[in-house]
Amino acid sequence: MKSADDIRQLFKNAELRIHPDADERMFEDVLQARRQITQNPTTVFDRGRTIIRSPVTRAAVAAAVVVAGVVGVSLWKQTGAGLALADVLARMEQVQVYRFQMSMTLQMEGAENKPVAEATTLVSQTLGERSTFHICDPFTGQVLSQDTFVLLPQRTMTMLMPDEKTYAIVELDDAALEAWQAQNDPKRIVEQVLKCEHTSLGQSVVDGIEVEGFQTTDASLLGGGPLAGAEIKIWADVRTKLPVRFEIDKDAPGMGHVRAAAHDFEWDVPMNAAEFTPVIPDDYTPGRPLMQVVPKK
Repeated sequence: MKSADDIRQLFKNAELRIHPDADERMFEDVLQARRQITQNPTTVFDRGRTIIRSPVTRAAVAAAVVVAGVVGVSLWKQTGAGLALADVLARMEQVQVYRFQMSMTLQMEGAENKPVAEATTLVSQTLGERSTFHICDPFTGQVLSQDTFVLLPQRTMTMLMPDEKTYAIVELDDAALEAWQAQNDPKRIVEQVLKCEHTSLGQSVVDGIEVEGFQTTDASLLGGGPLAGAEIKIWADVRTKLPVRFEIDKDAPGMGHVRAAAHDFEWDVPMNAAEFTPVIPDDYTPGRPLMQVVPKK
């Protein structure tokens, strides 16, 4: 049995504040009910039936039910299982179109924490992806742009370089398409992390949103593919079960340490098929893309 001091502290922790006098009376009622049960158990329980004999006992039982409810909610919040990464993937699969921002920074001698790329990406589960990249030379500061269209039905990648007025179109085989999605499609990244060893980072607040975090450094990620050896962190909104932020840290041979972050997600945006249709201006000529995956042709 809890002591009177324990019960009094329980009332304080429960933050039941109706009126100071009423709180004290409720506290005394609970203590009296406790004494009655201890001295005469049949006062409240008789042959399996609940018998409420007096107004004092009725108030005490009501108070005990309230306290039990508050304590139950408190325990549920503290010991609940939380959000699972499988729940995040299941929720993402329900979204047909979404948009997010990407930023990439580089850590190497002479280019400490320099931004090397920013992008806005629109994803359609059926049509593919469209990204507008702004690529920055970390040493000179020169910024070049590239629009990239990865079209799933056509299995092509079209790249437009407006600064140079050039374009490139390549066909994607299975390996090339897999490599692109593995590094750039948030849903594919969640699928990969879910298949390997990952841990929970617990709950926190990111961009003002209560989130559950997940992390992996499993070297078997994607069977030793593009993200193998990377540290990946994912934070998902505990309310919507949708990602809020991704971070990928990886040592890139010959480049130093690269950190990529996906953020500012917009979910269930209106579908506009025209946004996934590349239009090559008449004055553009074939050229070398600024960035691409290994093409089939």
